[in-house]
Amino acid sequence: MINESQYLNKVIQLAESMSIKLTPCTLEQIERVNDFCRGSLPKAYLEFLQTMGQGTSPGFLTGHSCFIDELFDLRVWSEELLEETKFDKPLPDDCLVFWMSQGYQFAFFKLNDGDDPPVYYYREYSGQNDYKIISGSLSQFLMDVLNRKRDLFSV
Repeated sequence: MINESQYLNKVIQLAESMSIKLTPCTLEQIERVNDFCRGSLPKAYLEFLQTMGQGTSPGFLTGHSCFIDELFDLRVWSEELLEETKFDKPLPDDCLVFWMSQGYQFAFFKLNDGDDPPVYYYREYSGQNDYKIISGSLSQFLMDVLNRKRDLFSV
């Protein structure tokens, strides 16, 4: 399915070594996301959908809104959060909000920022005046979440 040259190979191997079950999206679900993103899914995110887009067992991404069942609502929820906190920077038109946690923080990438794009972050009442890049790539973001990197979400 995923070979050595793919973006998420190390994440998948580590998750499997930790006995974390990864549930892929169906082809129809992936096509729906691709249509939603106007056909410009980065390869690393496509691999995410193909390997764990429906969910994971506890220990990885548990409790976070990042799977197919909530994906299409994440942008709206993020925009509501920005409005509630009076954050004056709108989300870029060309982004996909792919992760949200507890309704007070979210992450996105720009759809045309390469095959493994940088990850931008916003947290409620953090004093941010712009979105912060918290990871140089989506694959590294996922690895950092899996490894529970303590300072990943510090702003």
